[in-house]
Amino acid sequence: MNASAPLKIVALNGCWENAHPDVVYVPEGFGGFPYWMVFTPYPLGNDRFENPTLRASHDGMRWQRIPKIPEPLVPTPNRPDMHNADPEIVFHQGRLYVIYLTIQRPSDAVNFNVMSCNGDLRWSKPRVVYQDVGAVSPTFSVENGVWHVWFIRINSLKGSGECSLVHREGSNMSKLENERQCSLTIPRHVPWHVDIQKVEGGYEALVAAFPVEAETSRTRLFHLSSRDGLTFSLSSQKPLIAPSFSGWDNRMIYRSSFLKDSDGTYRIWYTAASWGFHLGIGLLQGSLHSLGEPDAPLAPMPSCISRLREDFVARLKYEANRHFPHSLISLAGKRHRINPRILQVSSRMPYQNSMKSD
Repeated sequence: MNASAPLKIVALNGCWENAHPDVVYVPEGFGGFPYWMVFTPYPLGNDRFENPTLRASHDGMRWQRIPKIPEPLVPTPNRPDMHNADPEIVFHQGRLYVIYLTIQRPSDAVNFNVMSCNGDLRWSKPRVVYQDVGAVSPTFSVENGVWHVWFIRINSLKGSGECSLVHREGSNMSKLENERQCSLTIPRHVPWHVDIQKVEGGYEALVAAFPVEAETSRTRLFHLSSRDGLTFSLSSQKPLIAPSFSGWDNRMIYRSSFLKDSDGTYRIWYTAASWGFHLGIGLLQGSLHSLGEPDAPLAPMPSCISRLREDFVARLKYEANRHFPHSLISLAGKRHRINPRILQVSSRMPYQNSMKSD
């Protein structure tokens, strides 16, 4: 089952087009709330708005802005060739940590930044704790005083176009050492974004992966498990969540976050996008074999007719880019005086959104 609509999480001047959620549960509460989420606004895939933003909740379904916290938590980098991405949230020893990436194009140099606060919600300034090239989607865990990080490394610099899951660890986030490549195979798919949680008996992961013959915007979500955090096995060959046929999430199921309760119930906050590349965060809960949609506040959706028209045009553009050389498409654009941006895969017609506040 897929969610019928994204959650009503409002950011960026009333927009609900958000991505890359990460959720932490603090049983005793933190700042008056047990659930905290970090995410990035991502309207139409514009990475200038991809800045870590925080929300809190009493039930994991109704999320609200906390006035004390800056909006967004991290501003857009001043340099136009840099953008923020892929935030992660961790609670450890009475402090809330937000880790996020700053990526520079075209080199793909990456800074891992961290900032934190205690219960007064006064956040420290960001500091760089690790640097890499081609790293995406970090996910952290703290166990017995040791910090663990997993992330996807894009091996495009080697000309392979492959992506691999790597693991590092250290006594603190500034000493992430002992790099090891993890064993993670999803047949005929390339892993792209990941969330890993420590659970009883080992680790579990949600991995967004795309088919080898497709592009990164065609990901679907798989569930894997591991005893040691290094060797991961698929729970099923089939995706846990796949793009719907005609819903708001009919193009991709992207980076997702999950919590697992003691009774085995999962809550999965998943990023998804339509063919028109409007993104949102959906929520499903239940067992891995029977996920359902809870009664949560949902974002208002545009009419089915307007969505179908936009999705149809965007799908045509995607298929054209896949099956025809870009040079021919560019030539056609020049001959017929077509704006090159119209020939891009993603449509750029924003939804008219009347949401103004939480």
